[in-house]
Amino acid sequence: MAWSNEKTRLMNFRDWVPDWARVVLYLLFLCSFQFSNGMYFTAFAQMQGAFSITQNDVAMMGQTVLIGLTMYFPLAFRLKFRFTNQTSLLIAALGQCCCNLVFPHLGGNLPMMLIVCFLGGFFRLYGTFECFSNLLPKITYNYAVFLSFVFWIVLGFINVFDIISTHIIYAFGWSYVHITAICLTLTTAVLVIVTMRPFRPQPKAPLYGINWLGFITWSLFILSLIFVAQYGEQYGWLSSPYIRAGLCVATFCLAYGIWAMYHLRHPFIDRGAFSLRNFWLIMFLFLCLDILLSSQTVMQNIVVTDFLGMDQIHAADMKWLDFIGQSLGAIFCWWALTKRHWSSKLVLFISFGAIVLYALGMTSVVSYGMPSKALYLPLIFCGFGHVGVFIVLTVYAQATANFTYYFQILALLGFIRTGLGAPIGDTIYSTALTGLMNLRPDLELVIRELYGYSVIFGVFVLALIAASRFKRQIHSSVPLIQSIYVAATRKWDIPLFARRKG
Repeated sequence: MAWSNEKTRLMNFRDWVPDWARVVLYLLFLCSFQFSNGMYFTAFAQMQGAFSITQNDVAMMGQTVLIGLTMYFPLAFRLKFRFTNQTSLLIAALGQCCCNLVFPHLGGNLPMMLIVCFLGGFFRLYGTFECFSNLLPKITYNYAVFLSFVFWIVLGFINVFDIISTHIIYAFGWSYVHITAICLTLTTAVLVIVTMRPFRPQPKAPLYGINWLGFITWSLFILSLIFVAQYGEQYGWLSSPYIRAGLCVATFCLAYGIWAMYHLRHPFIDRGAFSLRNFWLIMFLFLCLDILLSSQTVMQNIVVTDFLGMDQIHAADMKWLDFIGQSLGAIFCWWALTKRHWSSKLVLFISFGAIVLYALGMTSVVSYGMPSKALYLPLIFCGFGHVGVFIVLTVYAQATANFTYYFQILALLGFIRTGLGAPIGDTIYSTALTGLMNLRPDLELVIRELYGYSVIFGVFVLALIAASRFKRQIHSSVPLIQSIYVAATRKWDIPLFARRKG
């Protein structure tokens, strides 16, 4: 089929579906994929009791979901150019449905639960990417605008769905969250079959030259490191054979990945992915962000439950404040990057500064008998900074990277921002909290002291951002799908499919 000249019309739907309904359907599909996972962070306590597993096990499953999501990126356009949008959405919806159907019946079999979690994350981003990539022409061809919308949905609506799932859990039970997800994904599959058609805007490119062994080894590499960071304190670090085995697996997988970069024509992660301007600085900034956000994960939960005496439902309702902050952060990045054309360095400094203001605010308000409204402003600052840092660093990566390697770069950045960063940060704060409590068992004083250290660390990161050099003027336009297709098929050594067909 020839290239479509109707760039702003969603041609994947049947003729009887109105144009406005096509956009609405994609947004509904997005909501379905964002709600559905292999497991749910909000069901931590109930899952521990039902499966007789530890908190580290549940946290490991949550991280595995995020790694499954991350490992989809290098395959994004391979799958998009092989399957129609209808087929991809159907695969993603039914895949998530199967994950939610199987997970509650695994009976504490941790390896199988981790596999299901990985697949759940993979299918989640598979469906999400298919929706966003087709909505893009309806929104903008400016990446700063588009990523502001993307991260508002991906990061912001996680809080909304966490609130919904928490209320479902406490009203009916944790297994009903999976039932809700099954209903949503099955409804999505039915709507895809009924309203969409197998439209293909470009010739089909086969799944040729994919390094599936690289997919497995890079996944094992990052999961092994997460295992070490998550379970290190529980098992006694290097005194445990499990931790040593995890480090050995990570070393072997990394060695294969590096060997493949230099010896295979199509490695899963190419050497060119490391050529991004300020690559290591961006990785470090994401790590610093995750460490600071871990103060919210570890200490804010203590503040909400011990100092405010809130139950899980009311604690979940506090996430509305995060959502408000993330909405404001997305609007600010859109305005600053596209309307005012501020430098990415300035927007990054302001966004990271909001995270520091969160820690500073918590340092001043944490006390026994504090009112819940004292947390409102700090939580809004935290949400604002969280989504702002994600948007500006991702926009900068897209604008300065060779687009051939862009999705591989996203996978590498995901190793930190959705992988190692959170368990490293949680380990730092948990260890520090335990150590300080042993020295002086005053919880209020210890919490405030740790938030104070977070402020000092955040000021150091702000000084690093101020001293760093970012390219000031960046052009963040999104390449047309046709040019992406031609460039990608040339990279995959498929010259026959890079030619137009009419």
